[in-house]
Amino acid sequence: MNKIKGLFLALTSALFISGILVTNTLAAGPHEGVACLGCHSVHFAVDDKAFAVKNTTMINPINGESLDGLVAAKCLGCHETQELGGAGIRPIHLHTTHPIGIIPNPRVADVPDNLLKDGKLDCISCHEPHPSNPNFMYLRVDTGSYGENLQKFCVTCHSAKADMKLIGVESVDSLELFSAMDQQAGAKNFRRDEVVTNNPSVEYIKPLGVIPANDILPNYLKKPAWVNEPEFNPLAQ
Repeated sequence: MNKIKGLFLALTSALFISGILVTNTLAAGPHEGVACLGCHSVHFAVDDKAFAVKNTTMINPINGESLDGLVAAKCLGCHETQELGGAGIRPIHLHTTHPIGIIPNPRVADVPDNLLKDGKLDCISCHEPHPSNPNFMYLRVDTGSYGENLQKFCVTCHSAKADMKLIGVESVDSLELFSAMDQQAGAKNFRRDEVVTNNPSVEYIKPLGVIPANDILPNYLKKPAWVNEPEFNPLAQ
């Protein structure tokens, strides 16, 4: 009986450990579960790049300005509290987060222009949110399965403050940053000065007027009433 019990415990432990390893090997984060329609909508987009989510409430706490024009407005459509215009999905609390929407001070950070959007820091300066990104928390730099080498990511812009030898980085030019934004090149790592973080959009998406952005988030779970009432045109109001 003890042998059987021992074998059972060993097998259970092996399966548990295998599950952890497989999960962390094949999935970088929860975006795999929501797939494309978690962020984008083919027919009911609320912002450019066919985004289905947008935070129209949150004000950037660092400068008091709207998030409009920043990719952050889309990200915070999910990742901010409901009280601040998000969906409450893993809210990051922008008022206690690394600043975005500002022009970086070169004495504080050496940020390549290609990591900025319209000259400003944005969520995509640090993250590549597409499921093809294998890195921890969708960071652009591989910091290990659990982010245990996060310093390797930080030196992308703050190299003067880190012990480069300790973290195994020869120079910032040797860093590799992940991107899936160049369809021709494919989803892969690029040199720091070559990585593409965003592409210009054709302005063909017309926001849905008075319809609250988060009412169609995600569109395959919850649709506004007018979807099934063609006689009602939300854009007419």
